[in-house]
Amino acid sequence: MGLASAIEPGAEQPLIVEEEDIKLEEEEEEEDDGEKENHEVSPEPKSQPKSSTKIKVILGTTAAIVAGAAGAVALAPVALGAAGFTSAGIAAGSIAAQMMSAAAIANGGGVAAGSLVAVLQSAGAAGLSGAATAAVAGTGGAVGWLASLIGRKAIEKKNK
Repeated sequence: MGLASAIEPGAEQPLIVEEEDIKLEEEEEEEDDGEKENHEVSPEPKSQPKSSTKIKVILGTTAAIVAGAAGAVALAPVALGAAGFTSAGIAAGSIAAQMMSAAAIANGGGVAAGSLVAVLQSAGAAGLSGAATAAVAGTGGAVGWLASLIGRKAIEKKNK
């Protein structure tokens, strides 16, 4: 049985208090209720994914972004050619020809410089500029990232 002492202001003798006299609020509540409180244990938080899983997710996402960017840059000239924007000009009967016709009718007989048809024809004839290549790569990378995100969420949903 230990002793705790404190000097009371204005007192000549120190105040001596035994530890048994000191009760915590919880102990007093238990005595009042006559029974011990039942504390519920909260469920443990979900465990964090293992570091190897995190690495796999990062590598998978990176691969999807790189594949999207590279694929978009590689397929942009193919898509332009398929639409009818070729190095020899606009192919007759193609989507490009229909776009050019609509643009010419809207502009009173000519295609305006800087219009979508003019920019696509330039890219089809001379290839993509550095800025256009960067824009296509960025868009392809964003699509790759989005595809990896959707795929990852679908797998997580399936595993629940």
